[in-house]
Amino acid sequence: MKYALWSAALVLAASGTPVRADVVSDWAELQTIAAEAESDSTAPFDPSKISAYGRLALAMFEAANAADPAYRSYLGLKPASQSASVDAAVATAAHAVLTTTYAGQKKSLDDALILALAGIADGKRKTDGVALGKQAAKAALARGGWDEKATMSHYRPTGPAGKWAPSNVPFPPEMSAAKPWFLTRPDQFRIAEPPALTSVEWAASFNEVKKLGARESKARSPAETLKAKFWAFYELDPVLRQIASQPGRSVVRNARMYALLAMAAEDMDIVMTEGKLHHMFWRPINAIRTADSDGNDATEVDAGWVPLLNTPNQPEYPCGHCMFANVAATVLAAEGPPPSGGYAFTSERMPGIRVTVPDMETYAREVSQSRILAGVHFRMTNDISDDLGQRLAENALTSFAPPL
Repeated sequence: MKYALWSAALVLAASGTPVRADVVSDWAELQTIAAEAESDSTAPFDPSKISAYGRLALAMFEAANAADPAYRSYLGLKPASQSASVDAAVATAAHAVLTTTYAGQKKSLDDALILALAGIADGKRKTDGVALGKQAAKAALARGGWDEKATMSHYRPTGPAGKWAPSNVPFPPEMSAAKPWFLTRPDQFRIAEPPALTSVEWAASFNEVKKLGARESKARSPAETLKAKFWAFYELDPVLRQIASQPGRSVVRNARMYALLAMAAEDMDIVMTEGKLHHMFWRPINAIRTADSDGNDATEVDAGWVPLLNTPNQPEYPCGHCMFANVAATVLAAEGPPPSGGYAFTSERMPGIRVTVPDMETYAREVSQSRILAGVHFRMTNDISDDLGQRLAENALTSFAPPL
């Protein structure tokens, strides 16, 4: 599952997005460029790229915070000389993390660092900033990543012996062995079992998605159809830029925002993977096509039912989109009031279109509802997943870098 936290910097530059440049946002976007350049769906999963976003964002935060102390260090870095350049420290830290993670993109990343440092006057401030950035990157790279000692959770196809079941592995097993940032263990936030298939709650969720999420649904409005498609592949980077560009914000405050969101989101991935593989709950297309097997008289089978959007190759419970939206909403709402005019989102599948919401609560609610409209999740799952995302974010907010 992809959540586009940051889009390509070149695309943003060409779009004329009316926000000021920010060293943190710029290098966060270069991470996406490097990741996409090295993406290969046929290559084996590379555990070295686990925690890529979190390590980058944490390194930038630690570098900025050591140069301009405002928060408690997560990694225990001590404040540096007051002469250190914040921008030099952040750029150098980001470059060191990215070249370690995406070695094949070293030439392009080297060029980016040369240009970033060229805008900073030579002297002690620059030299101290570069040294600080390297120190922060080294410390960040030593955290997160893959725990070789952890027991990985492997996908096991379900169904009676001798009968076909989906064979595509939904998650690389290495994801279940990622080192958490704020969790004490992968199942720390495991949710309760789904409602019984004979329950009234199950029937209500079943019939809602069957009605609203069908490909040719007459109950879903044209606007709702577009919302389902938009929020399936939305991008958060314009919103992060909006927030980072608000008057009075410092580089270190922006770096903390990126780090907190990235690290909380990576913990969310661990919780989501563990939960889905533990519960192995069926998707709407499975449930609706075989409703005659659920033992509930209030559900009716439709053997030809198909959802509006393709069903992800993952168990249904909990909802990853719902969790991430609520993690992001909770973290970003803590950054202060919305920008004038609200938050503007884009979607990689609908270029040129922006959806503006007045607040983070609305954003999270829209994303959650969109998964029902898409025909891929149940209301009962979304409700508990919304709450789970909020709790994960609150856990991160209370654990990470309080103000000095």
